[in-house]
Amino acid sequence: MRLSILDYSPVDEGANARDALSATTRLAQHADALGYERFWVSEHHHTDSLASTAPEGLMMHLAASTDRIRVGSGGVMLPHYSSIKVAENYKLIEALYPDRVDLGFGRAPGADHLITHALNEEKAAELAYEDKVRDLKAFVSGTYPAGHRFSGVVARPRLDSLPQMWLLGASGNTADLAATEGLGFVFAHFINPSGRGPHAAEAYRRRFTPSVFLPDPEVIVAVFVAVAETEAEARASAASVHLWLAQVEGPGPVHRFPSVETARRHRYSSSEEAAISRNQRRVLAGTAPQVYAGLADLARRYRTDQIMILPIVAGAAARMRSIELLAAEASRHQPVAV
Repeated sequence: MRLSILDYSPVDEGANARDALSATTRLAQHADALGYERFWVSEHHHTDSLASTAPEGLMMHLAASTDRIRVGSGGVMLPHYSSIKVAENYKLIEALYPDRVDLGFGRAPGADHLITHALNEEKAAELAYEDKVRDLKAFVSGTYPAGHRFSGVVARPRLDSLPQMWLLGASGNTADLAATEGLGFVFAHFINPSGRGPHAAEAYRRRFTPSVFLPDPEVIVAVFVAVAETEAEARASAASVHLWLAQVEGPGPVHRFPSVETARRHRYSSSEEAAISRNQRRVLAGTAPQVYAGLADLARRYRTDQIMILPIVAGAAARMRSIELLAAEASRHQPVAV
């Protein structure tokens, strides 16, 4: 099983955004040393509890701070941006760090209505998402369908390698688009564990058309994890994750990622308890052998060997230890590499 990481750069209690980004850097370096395959960062706006707003900028820093791990976005929220500019950004990173760059992108806003408006206010008209995806693919690859309106455009710099392109989905509706365009497909099980993911992955494989990016279909499944030395510690870590998820779904602002102690002392409202009940399957919690077994089960259900974990537990040290424990467990199942 090939393990990768998606990090949200959570801002812990008592910390600030600089601390969160520094912790992300250390986590990426640790993941690099442990043998993880990819390290992706997110795009979230207007959210005080998460520090990663511009994945391209953070990716540049992480690529410079690590040796071999692939760095990527999970993901660029494509509807906000010009496809040609996204292509140029990622080709530039690819030029600096060849064969280490993943362009993961999706259609979710990653923001509230106000920020979405601020990001799009100057646009004269909106393009259909499917058209933006095809444009992005063309700009990155340099190959265009016949009659394409921008067929004379070449996104610079010109390269002899390309960033890998991954289309992110959480409902299954984008599986066909990823398949017909020959892109990698990532299903956000941490958003939607309803059971639609394996069906979407199967539909993607059936309809996949090879492209300059991929000769064969590739699926990554992503899930929240809380890994600790004991089940009790893992349950306590998962409680802070669930409290944060419940608060994010609520009406008020969330200024920091809650600590284990805050989660223990918190007086839960009925709406928070309902959210926690709904969200149980979004988080795999337990000791490393227990979580690894859960990941292996997900891999079987999605028929893939690529799993992306989101170790969004409270505390930078806990996140470091979480990926360390899981890497050690993985090495027992596949001694050569994580």
